Amino acid sequence: MELIYWWLPLLWLVIIGGVIGLSLWLGARRRERARSLAVPVAHSERLTQLPAYRSALRRYRAALVGSAVVLSLVLLAAVVMSSRLVSITSYQPEMRNRDIVLCLDVSGSMIDYDAAIVRTFRDLVDEFDGERIGLVLFNASAVTYFPLTSDYRFVREQLDYLENDLSSPLSDYEFINGTLLGEGSSLIGDGLGSCVMRFDDLESERSRSVILATDNYVAGEPILTLPEAGQFARERNVRVYGINPGDVSSKDYIAGYAREMERVVRGTDGGYFALEDPSAIPSIVDGIEAQQTTLLTGEPVLVRTDEPIVPFLLSLFGTGLLMYFGWRLKR
Repeated sequence: MELIYWWLPLLWLVIIGGVIGLSLWLGARRRERARSLAVPVAHSERLTQLPAYRSALRRYRAALVGSAVVLSLVLLAAVVMSSRLVSITSYQPEMRNRDIVLCLDVSGSMIDYDAAIVRTFRDLVDEFDGERIGLVLFNASAVTYFPLTSDYRFVREQLDYLENDLSSPLSDYEFINGTLLGEGSSLIGDGLGSCVMRFDDLESERSRSVILATDNYVAGEPILTLPEAGQFARERNVRVYGINPGDVSSKDYIAGYAREMERVVRGTDGGYFALEDPSAIPSIVDGIEAQQTTLLTGEPVLVRTDEPIVPFLLSLFGTGLLMYFGWRLKR
């Protein structure tokens, strides 16, 4: 246990000391004035020796002492609550040695599907626990939307923000920033190659997967073709799972691109799925989780937890007792 605002008790001590000193000074002046105005009464000791008087005096003194004790406890509770009493614990989070890069094509032919794909990504994230996840957006060039991280709250916040940016009629298309720095559009091979290069700590034994969402409809001259990018992924032991929104019967004119994409991703021991395929999410999750994994311990995390319950209950109970003693003193 410790106090966050450790200096507040000192301030309280100064204030309480000042109030007590002022009260004693005013009380002394009041008693001195009362003595100067007092009228002597003969044989008053007879009154103070009466049993009823002595009993009433004992009750009065007990009420005064009780009030002082309870007031001290209430003040102590107020000091503790205002200083924020916290308990401190530490834990080491467990992480799995699996890294997943979400790789999203944001070219013009994909805009109508990207919000749905981001929702699919979010559903995938909900199935994982402890894996590091990153997101890369690409068109003519690739940008890291967020790097590999195991902070799932942050990941979900970023995916929610991206989905809104993709689907809102008031969108400012912020998501395209940095993705148009090149010749052409939807350079799939370059995009996949960039996603493969986002993995760090290459010397460690980790499972690495890319979830690639694209219709594989290339417009321009990429540095890497998709088959070359697939070979690059194999060389780095990266599995690629493809999600293709263009793999529908109404788009037979790009069926050849779909077959090429399927051939490439399956060549990395990954999987290929149409966006509307209901088995896409469970199959991708099963494929990634089937890869060998080891539990790792992360850096220790210090957690401070506010502990206001005891001082709050003490102040509440003490306030009730003060009201009781005040009633007793008036009787």
